[in-house]
Amino acid sequence: MATMNSDDRERTRATLALALLSLIWGYNWVVMKIGLSFAGPFDFSALRFVLGAACLLPFMYRFRQPVRPARDQWWPLVILGVMLAANFGLTMTALKWSGVGRIAVIVYTMPFWVLLFARIALDEKLSRIQVLAVSIAAAGLIVLVAPWQLGGAALAGLMAVAAGASWGASVVFVKTLQKRHATGSMLIAFWQMAIAAPLLGAIGWAIDPQPVQWGAGLLLTVAYVGILATGVAWMLFYYALRRLTAGMAGIGTLATPVIGAFAAWLHLGERPAPLEFAGMALIVLALAILSLPSLRRP
Repeated sequence: MATMNSDDRERTRATLALALLSLIWGYNWVVMKIGLSFAGPFDFSALRFVLGAACLLPFMYRFRQPVRPARDQWWPLVILGVMLAANFGLTMTALKWSGVGRIAVIVYTMPFWVLLFARIALDEKLSRIQVLAVSIAAAGLIVLVAPWQLGGAALAGLMAVAAGASWGASVVFVKTLQKRHATGSMLIAFWQMAIAAPLLGAIGWAIDPQPVQWGAGLLLTVAYVGILATGVAWMLFYYALRRLTAGMAGIGTLATPVIGAFAAWLHLGERPAPLEFAGMALIVLALAILSLPSLRRP
């Protein structure tokens, strides 16, 4: 009977870590929706990032990552913090107004925005398969947003589109930053959250002043999104990424919006209409097409 060597065991553990990560991030969409019943979109996101930044600090010290940025890194980090605040302010507001599965899938169009912005800012060429994936995703996005329908649902869809676009823009901005400076991912993540938290709190106080309902419900949801979905999940992602191909990691995170939609169906009773389901299926198909070629890359 054949026994597993150390490399096989590491890959098995990494695959299990990736599966757990997808479950945590997928169910996180349901938890965020529940959390909005205790706090507004901006206040809830601010609390999340305060806790998330605090959770990252021990890992940064454990892996001997610098906490203080260099002098010329401050302004890029401030810009990234503003982008993160925009991303989650739009995401959580859209989530408040619309269904979990629909918003999760629209926001996860981020990879396509990365391709488009990288084409503009970094002059990166699009392959034929990338053009195909972007075209399919665009069709799914039009079906999901349904701009021909007036009302809160259409506005929420447009906010989710803007959230995915701001996420994609921040990824391209990080790529340009890391080309100029040797900036670690943990340092970027920490300062993004540390800058976004007070900014979101100030925006919430200025434009959406609603009382925070302190209690067990709020504390549990914030603990989930701040500790599990931010601190623990990012460590699982780094662990898996170091032991699997980037393509496998991409396929694993592809399951996140699917799990989010399925969890919302089970937990919240949200059943997408046939047209919404078709749009979601098109975007997930496009994400799969985009991820498949990278399965062979280390």
